[in-house]
Order: sequence, then C-alpha cells, then structure tokens
Amino acid sequence: MWGYCFFSNFADILQVMIFMQAKKIFSFFLFLGILCGSFTLKAQNPEYGICLLEFEAVRGKTSDSSEQVTQLLFGDAFKILKKSEDAAWVFIENAYDNYQGWIRIRASFQISAAYYEEYLRNSHPVAHDSKAQVLIGKQKIAVPMGSTLPFLDQEGYIRIEQTKYKFSGQTRNPAEKTDKSALIQTAKTYLGTPYLWGGKSQKGLDCSGFTQTVFKTHGLKILRDSYQQAEQGESIKFEEAQPGDLLFFQKTPGDFVKVTHVGIYLGEGKLIHAFDQVEIDQVDEKGIYRDGKYLRYLKLIKRY
Repeated sequence: MWGYCFFSNFADILQVMIFMQAKKIFSFFLFLGILCGSFTLKAQNPEYGICLLEFEAVRGKTSDSSEQVTQLLFGDAFKILKKSEDAAWVFIENAYDNYQGWIRIRASFQISAAYYEEYLRNSHPVAHDSKAQVLIGKQKIAVPMGSTLPFLDQEGYIRIEQTKYKFSGQTRNPAEKTDKSALIQTAKTYLGTPYLWGGKSQKGLDCSGFTQTVFKTHGLKILRDSYQQAEQGESIKFEEAQPGDLLFFQKTPGDFVKVTHVGIYLGEGKLIHAFDQVEIDQVDEKGIYRDGKYLRYLKLIKRY
C-alpha cells in the first residue's frame, strides 16, 4: 500500500511538474505569438502614398515589361494594399476610382493615414494647363492636365503633409460643374495626342483614359475602363444624343459583344476619341466610320 501511495504521489508530482513546465512553455509561445501577431497586424495595416511625378505607370504584374493597366497622374493619392516579395513593388488602389495595380516602390511617396483621410474629405482643384508645373525643391515637375492639386491655396501652393510646394498654371475647380461646351473645348486640346494603352496624359492615352480625364477636369467622376463607364449614367437614344454625351462601341456587331471603346459626342454626327490618336471621326446610329468603312459599332449612349 505504501509503495502504491509513493508511486501514486510521485506520479502526481510528476504531472504537476510537467504541467508547470508546459504552462511556462505555453506562456512563452503565447507571448511570442502576441509579439509576432503585433508585427503581422502592423504589416497588414494599410499604408498610403501620393504620386509626385508627372505620371507613373500602374502595371498588371511586378515587371517593367508587364502591361500598363492605367497611370497615376501627379497628385493622385492611393492606398498600398501589399508589397512584392522583393519589396521593389507595391500593389495600390487609386483613391479616385479604386483602380488597382502594381507600381515601383521608388515612385511611392508615403503619406500618413491622417493626411490621406483629410485628402479624401476635401475637394481639390485640378490642373487645366498643358504646361503646368510644381516646384519641388529645385526640381520642376510637369503636371498633366486633369492632375489633382492637393489643398491648393490662393497663393498658388499645394500642400503635401505639412510641406507646401509652388504650383504654376491654370486650374479648374471640379466642384463647379461647367457646361458641356467647355468640356468639349478641353477634349479638343488633346487632338493629336498619341494612343497609349493605359495612358491618361498628353504624352499618350487610351480611349477611356481620355474620357475619364476630360470629365474629371469638369467635375464629372466616371470610372476608369470603357465597360465600367458604360455602366454609369443615363441611357440615351442616338437621335437624342447631345454634345458631351459618351458613346460606347464594340468591335463587331451583335447583342452580346462587350464594350471595348468610348468617345465623346460632338454633335452633328461627329465624335472625338482616342483611336490611333485623339481624333475626330464621323458617327451614326450604326457606329464610327471612316473612308466608307466602320471602325467600331455603336453599343449604347450615356449622359452624365
């Protein structure tokens, strides 16, 4: 009996010792988990940036040879959603239209969450001048038409965080919507601009980058791609179309062919659009035609 009690007590003591050690090990790993977890949470917290270059390519993949899906223009703020494994690229979401893609991390000027939120709460003037620029230090940065000018004051200074930079050029206040004739005048300033897939500046742009930037300059917010823009606005019949309406097109005739092209109606059967370049072509209820041949087929018309 004594021997049984001894081994029984010894077993109890052994269990207690094992439990105490396990508790210490558990506490250590719990602490380590909390510590690592805090870093994980910190890494998952969004970071923010702003484009302080003339423009920056946003790509589909982490490669300079990857497709340019859109561009950031000067003054575009964005959220950083993740980073590449080699930390050379960041995957961002543009604050203006929520468009996503990869940019080189060297093109990311980081801003605070507080500044980003302040940026979102305010309406900012946009550049309305092909020769506009901002002086950052001793460097003059070209500012494309349609670029955002954060917190531009009456003295002509923009503000990035707490630092001010001198802007020179013409501006428009997008909060003050103008008539469609002014919008068309802006569109015509792009005539001759070369077509560039994903482009949004007068160095090169695509069809929906053209319409989005022109509309942004005049206080009309539309999404980035033509098929997205086609889902906005009020549907209009061809015979009711007015200057400033957007006409959407497809490559081939048919009811189930997707939208792939967009342009701005000028009236009197004319359309301004980015095709080979920004140019004016004839349009009717069937589509865009040139030299007796249809280039694209009309899908629908929208008014904003």
